[in-house]
Amino acid sequence: MSIEYPKGAVDAQMIVQGYEWGPAVPKVVVAFDDLVSGFTKDTFLVKTGGSPREIIDVYNADANGVRQQYETNYLAIEMKVNTIYIEFLGASMGDASPFAFDMATGRNVWASDFELELDLAPNMTFMVGETEYDIQNAWTPFTKNLMENYLVPETADWKKDSFTFAGITLQRAAFTPEGAETDGVKNPLIIWLHGAGEGGVDVDITLLGNEVIALAKEGIQKYFSNGTQKGAYVLAVQNPTMWMDKGDGTYNDDIEAGKRQTSMYDAALFAAIHDYVVNNPDIDTSRIYLGGCSNGGYMTMNLMFEHGDYFSAFYPICEAYMNKNISDEMIDQVKDYNIWFLQSEDDTTVNPLATTIPAFYRLLGAGAQNVHFTLTDKVRGEDDPEAKYMGHYSW
Repeated sequence: MSIEYPKGAVDAQMIVQGYEWGPAVPKVVVAFDDLVSGFTKDTFLVKTGGSPREIIDVYNADANGVRQQYETNYLAIEMKVNTIYIEFLGASMGDASPFAFDMATGRNVWASDFELELDLAPNMTFMVGETEYDIQNAWTPFTKNLMENYLVPETADWKKDSFTFAGITLQRAAFTPEGAETDGVKNPLIIWLHGAGEGGVDVDITLLGNEVIALAKEGIQKYFSNGTQKGAYVLAVQNPTMWMDKGDGTYNDDIEAGKRQTSMYDAALFAAIHDYVVNNPDIDTSRIYLGGCSNGGYMTMNLMFEHGDYFSAFYPICEAYMNKNISDEMIDQVKDYNIWFLQSEDDTTVNPLATTIPAFYRLLGAGAQNVHFTLTDKVRGEDDPEAKYMGHYSW
């Protein structure tokens, strides 16, 4: 006679999504060893990373979390993602993040542990196959380190590769709008350069850390779409350390006044961009837009000074190219370019009075006609309009 053991949960994976403050986990998919039924959104209690989560919805799904109209062996659990005000920081931070911050390198990395705990709420029941869990048949909380099994659907359509030049290897991620290659016209290119915290060798860190994936969504793509043109290509490039690395792992903002604030990655980055462009004949080379935030804002300025004629426009965000390192000749060189600066006046990481503000007014003084500056009093977001972000988070 065979013995039938109680059925239960056997595995789980998390779905990672990008937000304006970085990545978070809005959904987990739990696998069971039989069909799951008899549940509502109030049936379970969920913790991720040790923190209780507010459940929004629970439904039968396939292995990737796609809702199904019939019973399956999978439950998708959708959860609210919040920002939390951190008193000692005086700012809001996102919760449920699968990232950790490496203090030694100053970069974001995937956390080593992000545990799911799935428990049954008091007085609730549900079934796995013929096994019913209730007061008489107690459910044992199911745990799983979700870092062992996760999906990032928003980056799945980005083509990722690496590019090596002069012994330096950079990571690249490229987005192609649907229909762009067959729309009969050449399409523009948007280039994004990450901040210091998004360096490394995993380009998903770059795509999620500053929500670069938003550049591939309708909110941006609609400006590059019409009856014929189907959108803009997007290219994100990641270096292993930081753009402001002067070659010894230290920041180059201490270069003496009057000298250019050069980067060890200048030649390699330009080569990586040029290689992508020449191998994509559908790119309109008269519409290549370069930008980035913080370290990436610095590198936007650096490429503008070193290779400016290659690009059509520049959007440096809280850029860190020190005004003391920009000569009058450099200002005159770029005064006719199309530039739009963005920064918040309460930025305490990159002082706008030492960077963007004087550079902007010097450009105007040199006769610039298409240079703009959005200077805000504070950073305002859309994912959580009530959040109080750090002044540096202008992106």
